[in-house]
Amino acid sequence: MTHRLHTTLDQCHSGQTSQITALKGNLETKMRLVNLGFHTHSLVKLILVRGQNLVICVDGSRFAIDKTIASNIQVEVLS
Repeated sequence: MTHRLHTTLDQCHSGQTSQITALKGNLETKMRLVNLGFHTHSLVKLILVRGQNLVICVDGSRFAIDKTIASNIQVEVLS
């Protein structure tokens, strides 16, 4: 049995692929993330970390978000 790491997206490292397990934050933040395509069970890959900004890929679309927003995205690290 393999135990996978549960964390938030801002704690992941470049190159890691994770699955979104939950969206946190206020309703406005959650709705913005959902409208951008962030859904529970979606795969997200962290492409680049530069200071307080992250470049990520979700379902084939690339986004730049800051660590504050990323801290609202709970993930299960897959690789």
